[in-house]
Amino acid sequence: MKKRAHIHMHGDVDGVGFRFLVKQKAQSLSLKGYCMQNEQQEIIIDIEGDVNHLDEFMEFIQKGVSPLSKENAFEIEIFDYLKGYTKMETDIV
Repeated sequence: MKKRAHIHMHGDVDGVGFRFLVKQKAQSLSLKGYCMQNEQQEIIIDIEGDVNHLDEFMEFIQKGVSPLSKENAFEIEIFDYLKGYTKMETDIV
């Protein structure tokens, strides 16, 4: 079964390698979607794939993505509806 998660991260998420690490983890789990920073310096992640891999990804988020990040907070919404992403994208390399 596949699901989609929309994750809104805020706190210490700028300049700590956050988006790079999110993309790496998502790709290692064959998850697709995007991870981008908005104008308020918050990270928005919209990601979909196998529910077991998505659960592992959310554990990664909950443990704290970057060791350089002091503290952050997040909200996660889970959806049955998929958007059909074909790759994992970020607004960085």
